[in-house]
Amino acid sequence: MMEKNIKITVITCVLAVVLILVLTYLRITGGQAEAPAAVTLSAEELRELGALVYEAPVNLQPFSLLDHHGQIFSQDNLPGAWTLIFFGFTSCPDICPLTLTELSQFYKSLPAESLAQDTRVVMVSVDPDRDTTERLAEYMGAFHPDFIGVNGPYSEVAALARQLFIAHSPPPAQAAPQDEHASHGTQSQEDYVIDHSGNILIINPEGRYHGFFDAAIQDRELTQAYEAIRADY
Repeated sequence: MMEKNIKITVITCVLAVVLILVLTYLRITGGQAEAPAAVTLSAEELRELGALVYEAPVNLQPFSLLDHHGQIFSQDNLPGAWTLIFFGFTSCPDICPLTLTELSQFYKSLPAESLAQDTRVVMVSVDPDRDTTERLAEYMGAFHPDFIGVNGPYSEVAALARQLFIAHSPPPAQAAPQDEHASHGTQSQEDYVIDHSGNILIINPEGRYHGFFDAAIQDRELTQAYEAIRADY
């Protein structure tokens, strides 16, 4: 009987010690469990999510634009962080606000102290005649204060778009008279829509074109694919 009581006492003491250790750990960590590491995905799995990664990232040729803070935005700004680039314009009626909304939800979901701190979201305007610095600042800030709007001479924007395999129609002031896109069927030179690709382009921390997300990708798939791409980098 005494031996049985001793065993019960020992077991009780062990359980008490374990409980104290668990409570101490939770107090130190604030009750937060360590986040699971991101898993890598195959090329096929990434494509199913709406992402494509190049086997050999593409080097970019020099370019020079301005961000909505009035600072130079060039190839020299790209190394050191992951940059997601989207071509659009502030008067866009559909794909631009929808894409930026998805990007905003995606960006807010990133862990602040790991992925978010070295992730940039940039929209390059294909409408330099209407998208002033002030207009870009207001537009991008409506989706997230960290988002960057970029503009510059149309020739520079078009050259960068070609490097990134982005198709778009020129705004009326830049279109040749015989160009079928010159008027876009609009009623004035101030009321027009620019056709453009909606892909989200991935620039890796080496400043190279790493791949892209499809225009139709949703924020959850975007987050999953982005974390997998980074885990495999």
